[in-house]
Amino acid sequence: MSVFDRPYRRLYNTMLSTVDKLFSRSEVRARPLRIHLEVNDFCNLKCPHCPRENPDIPKNTGHIPIEAIRNLVPWFRDATYVGLAGNGEPFLHPDIMEILRIVTSAGATPSVISNATLWKKLGMVNQLAGLGPMLLNVSIDGGTKQTFEKWRLRAGFEEVRANLRELNEAKRRTNAPFPVVNFISCLMKDTIGEVEQIVDLAAEAGANVVIFQNMYPYNKLMDEARVKDMDACRAAISRARKHARRHNIRIDWLPMSVDVDERGTEGGSYGAITAAGTDRQRTPQNGTSNGRRPRYHCDNIMHQIHVTVKGEIKFCCFWTEGAVGDLTKDDFGDLWNGESWRKLREDLRNGIRPNPCRNCHNLVLHDRKQILRAGLQDMRDLWRQ
Repeated sequence: MSVFDRPYRRLYNTMLSTVDKLFSRSEVRARPLRIHLEVNDFCNLKCPHCPRENPDIPKNTGHIPIEAIRNLVPWFRDATYVGLAGNGEPFLHPDIMEILRIVTSAGATPSVISNATLWKKLGMVNQLAGLGPMLLNVSIDGGTKQTFEKWRLRAGFEEVRANLRELNEAKRRTNAPFPVVNFISCLMKDTIGEVEQIVDLAAEAGANVVIFQNMYPYNKLMDEARVKDMDACRAAISRARKHARRHNIRIDWLPMSVDVDERGTEGGSYGAITAAGTDRQRTPQNGTSNGRRPRYHCDNIMHQIHVTVKGEIKFCCFWTEGAVGDLTKDDFGDLWNGESWRKLREDLRNGIRPNPCRNCHNLVLHDRKQILRAGLQDMRDLWRQ
């Protein structure tokens, strides 16, 4: 079997991408490692801290065209991550099961973010358990009924628990290891004292990982609900990690800081706390003390694409200045190293921060040691698979 056959092609593509990042190439050799599909922007919930509650963010505009999904089939097999999310609940898309089948049939592993309220109602539990390799990331904000239903408006705490239990039982019944269930939970004032209960819910659902992320202020009215004391966050994560050991659950933390000049080691691609419980320290290779412009780095710009509900291609989900192309009309192969992508990568290499990137938590200073370390870890993880 050559390196161009599955599963080695993802490993080879990750190696190429790491080299692209090390040299800040404007024209990359690798294919996209991460493909984000904005499945739809409809939701059956009304959560006050959700970006949907920001009046400036569009919503209820449509479902991603299935032809856009089909046009990406040749690119799925090289990607280490194919995410199905967006500004809504993916299981409201009328063709969601067909989309999942297209992605899995192409040899990729879809990763879906869901509020876990609709599976039983739509008769999808057994289909999910029989679909094949898939990650199912469930949004759980609160470890108690009171807190959960305060923040996940229109969702029932016990209904969600029942859906998760039924999926876990369907997997056991069919001896299916998939979908792998993870939890995603916002760390805020109301939930920082319930991290142990959230871990217990994850154990009940058969989850492998709980990802805590500090609440990002998409809606500025929610700023008072944020936990701004990073020491208090670290203490909560430490408690969660200690409690999770008895369940063999991994705890990850995404601080989600927003200022690249003040973050230090608290966020961005290399600031997340790893499963081992230590910070990936970031020591920028390029600074401004010598009078030169810093070199910036963004994993998203180097190895990711984002497809909107209209089938348009954007650099990433935070990009606010228009689309690069349209998957219902354009050949993605002409876009990936096209003029727009090359120009943006070159700007970051030259220390120029475009307006949409200025306060993005994904933008970091270029650090070859950290890039190499992250790339090697990704390759090790793929090899173990």
